[in-house]
Amino acid sequence: MGRLDRYIFSTAAVAFLGVVVVLAGMIWATQALRQLDLVTSQGQTIIAFVAITSLTMPTLVLVIAPAALFIATSYTLLKLNGDSEIVVMASAGMGPWRLLRPLIVLSLIVSAFCALLAVKVVPASLATFRQQVTKVRADVVSFVAQPGRFVNLSQGLVFHVRERAPNGVMRGIFINDARDDAVSTYLADRGQIIESDAGIFLVLENGSIQRRGGATKEAGTEQGRQTSPEKGQETSPEKGKSSNSSVVEFQRYAFDLSSLAPNSQGQDVKPMERPISYVLNPPEDDFYLRFFPGRYREEVHKRLSAGLYPMAFFAIAAAALARPRTTRQSQVAALAAIIPAMGAVQIGNFAIAGQLKTQAGAVPLIYLLPILTVVLCAMVVQGWIRLSPPAALVALGDWLKQRFTRRAAA
Repeated sequence: MGRLDRYIFSTAAVAFLGVVVVLAGMIWATQALRQLDLVTSQGQTIIAFVAITSLTMPTLVLVIAPAALFIATSYTLLKLNGDSEIVVMASAGMGPWRLLRPLIVLSLIVSAFCALLAVKVVPASLATFRQQVTKVRADVVSFVAQPGRFVNLSQGLVFHVRERAPNGVMRGIFINDARDDAVSTYLADRGQIIESDAGIFLVLENGSIQRRGGATKEAGTEQGRQTSPEKGQETSPEKGKSSNSSVVEFQRYAFDLSSLAPNSQGQDVKPMERPISYVLNPPEDDFYLRFFPGRYREEVHKRLSAGLYPMAFFAIAAAALARPRTTRQSQVAALAAIIPAMGAVQIGNFAIAGQLKTQAGAVPLIYLLPILTVVLCAMVVQGWIRLSPPAALVALGDWLKQRFTRRAAA
């Protein structure tokens, strides 16, 4: 690149990066608040919270990048017009294509970057985000062992521990289990969480179980609940049993926590989280392929077409602002015209993408829309098509201008 090309390229690139950083940061802050319970209720640190929520940043950048390129291109061309630099370049014999050359390079870089994000980075980041959130929510040890707090492990299950030693031993344990018809209250002097091949267990020592309700329960059923992954368990006989309540004292009791860990495998993995090789050729037993086959068609073509829309947005801005304009009114009119055009392309993209799930005929449209936009805008830049505002709109603008001028003079 020459000096002029570097000047135009750097101006647009800095504007593009600034818009991406500001918009992505604002949207990330609002989205991150939805995961604030990772800190407030799951016992995670701020560093872990920021690291996990930052995994959504590639998705935000992919959505923002085309609009950011449009804003950066418009800003650069308006700046060059405002400083009369485009007029000087045109007087020196430079055509609009020569002016747009560094901006075209930037748009190709952004398009390739968006394609990489859509095909590789975003699915991997979404899959990692889901795995990390599931891992945090399944981290029963950090969730349960919060001394001095009454923690709702699930609907109807409340846990409290008085203190926790550095070696992981918890003291003063209270558990109230109201998930079944009968309500069970567990009290234990101490306990410790043990993970084994059989699952995750909270092994309670020196305590009692009080069961209320569930009169049809037999004593053998109560004794059958007292299972543990460890051997040598001792249990005292039941005493104080009545038709509505019973109390069991134990020396060691294993409380199963495995059911509280959510399962992240199987049908919970969405097509947007799958790698491109999987999306192109999903196995026959895949849940979404069996019941929602259109989801994979939508995902494939959304990823493959993602790199075309930054070029379309750039072309709209370039077609309207690449030629020299000598009045501020003409610049404002051009900018007012291209914003609805950019919005129409974006709405068309959303509408076509929504039809991909159910209509296979919409597949060519998601590619034709940005390609036709680029072709039409190139014809405008070349001068083969001349766009002018409607006469009624021009007359309305002149009338408003005269009215404001008269009022200012009065």
